[in-house]
Amino acid sequence: MRSGILFAAFAVAGCSYFKSGATPEPAPSSGTKAETSRAPGAGLRLATSAGLLRAMHDRYDGKFLKTMSFLQNNTAYTPSGTEVKSQWYEHIEVPGKLRIAFLPAATKSGLVQVDNKVASFDNGIRVDFRPSINPLLLLTADVYVAPVAGVTRDLDSLHVDMEVMRDDEWEGQPVYVVGAKAGDSTSNQMWVDRDHLRLVRFVQRSRAGERNIVSDIRVLNYKEIQGFDIPTEFLIIRNGRPFWREQYADVRINEQLPAGTFDQARWNDIPIPK
Repeated sequence: MRSGILFAAFAVAGCSYFKSGATPEPAPSSGTKAETSRAPGAGLRLATSAGLLRAMHDRYDGKFLKTMSFLQNNTAYTPSGTEVKSQWYEHIEVPGKLRIAFLPAATKSGLVQVDNKVASFDNGIRVDFRPSINPLLLLTADVYVAPVAGVTRDLDSLHVDMEVMRDDEWEGQPVYVVGAKAGDSTSNQMWVDRDHLRLVRFVQRSRAGERNIVSDIRVLNYKEIQGFDIPTEFLIIRNGRPFWREQYADVRINEQLPAGTFDQARWNDIPIPK
């Protein structure tokens, strides 16, 4: 069972393995809550992916969160239609650090990501180490803190065509789509809410043997926690069928993490909050 959970962790947390300008656009005039909480740049039409990444980076003006911890409730959807539940506990330090402990903690299994390299553990022993880019960590956290050039390189490694950008709609809201032309639902692409400059969708194509796999990752729920828009629910649709759902609970912002949280050598020493 742990090997299956580990596979899911790589499928979700590390979806890819290695082998600017703006033109003014009038902002709507009504005073809804969504509009009053818009990000800087929401009154402009961004014309390039470079401009979009810069606007996302500047959104918090150097004031984005430093750490986040939470309980993650998972649902895996099997081909037979059954649902398999699991829980993880996660620590994040922005930019680029992620620790996932599979629960119960006594199994001592999970993974640690630092600077696009992931080590996985089973029964307290490191069983794998590989380069990996986590698009969700990159585009819901690191993009607000890390240098734009580094984010651009990672998106290039994820095979997102940064030369292709268009306007579209997602669930009735205006979005920017980077990486795919209209009607293309399978190329690697990111969808960013135009008014709030936050990721709402990421599509990634991969291969498994002779099979093509298209993972459509959807951000279902943002919540404002201590002044930050935090994504708290994701759904992955794989080749048109629900594959994985994760829902966050007990989100803790900017708490001091235990020393060595992201140190592989101290994997077995990090406690899970009660």
